[in-house]
Amino acid sequence: MLYRLTLFIVMIYFNLYHRLTVTGKEKIPKDRAVIVASNHASYLDPPAVGYAFHPGRLKFVAWEKLFRVPIFGAYLRAMGSVPVSQDNKNSSAALLKHVIGFLEQGMSVFICPEGHRTEDGTLQPLEGGVAIMCLKTGAPVVPTWVGGTFRALAPHMKFPRPRKIYVVFGDPIYPSEIPQNLSEKEKRKYILDRIESFYKEMDAKDRAQYGSKRSLIKSHKADSSGTDTNQGK
Repeated sequence: MLYRLTLFIVMIYFNLYHRLTVTGKEKIPKDRAVIVASNHASYLDPPAVGYAFHPGRLKFVAWEKLFRVPIFGAYLRAMGSVPVSQDNKNSSAALLKHVIGFLEQGMSVFICPEGHRTEDGTLQPLEGGVAIMCLKTGAPVVPTWVGGTFRALAPHMKFPRPRKIYVVFGDPIYPSEIPQNLSEKEKRKYILDRIESFYKEMDAKDRAQYGSKRSLIKSHKADSSGTDTNQGK
């Protein structure tokens, strides 16, 4: 009941306030647990992708502080997400253990290979955890792009803006498709390169349509500076 209620609220929020669109959903394997590997630009990324993945459910770990946010915290609990402390949040081993446990139980998971939100809208270097999960569990990786969340709620913003958000699911990466003559390190690099290639392609398309994200930060700083100056007067 709680899940349906929070899903309904999330549906209204994203459809009306952000005009959410989803493409590539047909690419997601239906017969097994998958690793949804998303770029990370905003706190809006997990709920946006979670909703786009519906009727399937995604499991993910989240910083315990997020569970105290009204509605969003309820949504995380309804999704069965696991809160982690700041200590565990900074521990790759602890996070890997949590997520691999979900996969071994046949549950699909959400993960951000960049590890943390981008501060300026640019892509961050990918961490190797997603590749380890894929190779260890045999679960395919679905590269996923969330566009518009940085414009809607970048790290420097306090409240979300009514900007369009879209989710694109890419072609899955199956462990069985990786050349078997590669070493374990090379296999991990193969997976990360595929994910990174997808991110760069989608990022280029986003910038071509919406412009540089750095200009958003400059505009916000200018607005804040102007507000401070006016208040001083």
